[in-house]
Amino acid sequence: MIDRANPAALTPLIVCVGDLIDEIAVRLDAPWRRGSDAAAQITRRRGGSAANVAVAAVAAGGAARFIGAVGSDATAEALEAALLRAGVEPLLQRGGRSASIVVVVEPDGERTMLPDRAAALSLRDPGAASLAGGAWLHAPAYSLLGEPLGETTRRLFAHARDAGIPTSLDASSVGALSSWGPEESRLQFAELAPTLVFANEEECDYLDLIDHPLPGSILIAKHGAGIAEVRSASGEQIASLPAHPLPTGIDSTGAGDAFAGGLLVARARGESWEDALAAGHHLLRAHELGEVQVQPCACADFEPATRLRPDGRQPASN
Repeated sequence: MIDRANPAALTPLIVCVGDLIDEIAVRLDAPWRRGSDAAAQITRRRGGSAANVAVAAVAAGGAARFIGAVGSDATAEALEAALLRAGVEPLLQRGGRSASIVVVVEPDGERTMLPDRAAALSLRDPGAASLAGGAWLHAPAYSLLGEPLGETTRRLFAHARDAGIPTSLDASSVGALSSWGPEESRLQFAELAPTLVFANEEECDYLDLIDHPLPGSILIAKHGAGIAEVRSASGEQIASLPAHPLPTGIDSTGAGDAFAGGLLVARARGESWEDALAAGHHLLRAHELGEVQVQPCACADFEPATRLRPDGRQPASN
């Protein structure tokens, strides 16, 4: 049930922790031939799964705070400005060289990602105060891979549990999880005890999440471009909803993040699972078709992005 008398309930604050990346997107006009030239369309944009979910949450009508680390360089300034324009509150630690990634999209929509996470891995625990006012804490599994970011993410999840804030974890990709293997990945997920786990069909199979659910975690299973379903911690289906078909060959970068942002805002508002799935599908489709226009915010509406101290803590207020 949505409490419409409470403005905070209508615009819940989704806190996201992870990478903020300078993304170079290369869309090939024809199949890639190694060792030869290939015509392409090249664009530069702000990326990173956690940052994508934060922007999607704002597009879904919520509020968002992003916690992450960037470099001490011009790229960091551009990344910060992009979050502010999208209406996201940045809580940033600075130092070193900003993260970047090259995403190659082939004509059939298949993606290959080449990440250089650089400063993004250096995030240190900003403390429980960084979650103040939060209705939800979200992280991709990428945020567990690499230190000290991984330990910081674990501590933030512990702060959230202590504060009674629900949490979610996206499985991210089988490629990323393969450095652990399926059993260790399950142990890492279980240690966080997230309220929700997002996983696509390949990730569900890799982690055996359908037949052996994670104790205490609700599963949001995304079956390709088809059905998304909600399964209880005991494995029972709670809700399911088919997605509207999309044209083939669309760049799917950020699609799962758009779905997560829409669903999390709906659930934080107290909407039903069916309505939350519909909200996720709606934002995913709008993202895929280029219909989502994140409204630029007036910088006067925000305090300047909070700069974390080198140890990760927020500066003391005067």
